[in-house]
Amino acid sequence: MALSLNRSFLLFFVFISVCAVSQTGNNADHVFRPQEYKDQKQFEHFMRRRNAIGKWQINQLKTGALVVRLHNNKNLVESLKKMGKADLAAQKELELMAVNKNIVMAFTRFYKFSKVYFFFADHSDTLLKGARSGIFLDTNLVIDPKIEMKETFYLLAERDVAYNSSIGFVKEDTARFVKETGNASKEAAIVVKNKYGHQLKDPFPFFVLNKSTITGTPVVNVMIGGVIVPVTLEKKQRLERHYAYVSSLNKSFTKFFLENQGYEATDPDLKPFLY
Repeated sequence: MALSLNRSFLLFFVFISVCAVSQTGNNADHVFRPQEYKDQKQFEHFMRRRNAIGKWQINQLKTGALVVRLHNNKNLVESLKKMGKADLAAQKELELMAVNKNIVMAFTRFYKFSKVYFFFADHSDTLLKGARSGIFLDTNLVIDPKIEMKETFYLLAERDVAYNSSIGFVKEDTARFVKETGNASKEAAIVVKNKYGHQLKDPFPFFVLNKSTITGTPVVNVMIGGVIVPVTLEKKQRLERHYAYVSSLNKSFTKFFLENQGYEATDPDLKPFLY
């Protein structure tokens, strides 16, 4: 009975938090800004292209996959070790493991829109070059060779900032060589990107803000060498917060899909941008 009540309270708090989490594209992008567009006609053309590509992407994702990129900051950890700061390096490793564990648990429980896979960021090039197995993680953050991604289309999701992008739409034949920069505009819990790491564009619901009213469980138990180590996390990285973030993402994907279900991009000019 107590377990049932606890579960009910958890789901209630997740629901309340989902209502408080804001997810949207960059609504300011709907405004014509003369300093960024040659004329009104050029602006309207970009808007039509963005709407068409966003609708196509959500339909592809429904039968494709979302690949969640987890960060283990190996360079930072190794640098700390070389500086003789072994204790700090160990602390950072534990914190990252705890955060990643919470992210995986949240997506596993609350993401239902499409297939979902997990991998570490240092395998990004391997994935982009075509690897479809040997890099994906199980729920214990261990690579499982048996996990194979059979879906052709995929998008990336990761912890990052949402920003005013330095690029528009890039043709696939040059996308690999284009680096996206820009001014950070929003602290996000989740940002959705294409396979080349470029964040998507409104109206696709491509980010979830890092906001929630849930306090959450502060301690995560991480298994190290057969020993359980308790790790304390800041509020925005706690499990129940990630429940809210992922629930919001799933809800927004579903809504956008239902509004555009069955959309097909027939304009031949769009073809180079559909990937």
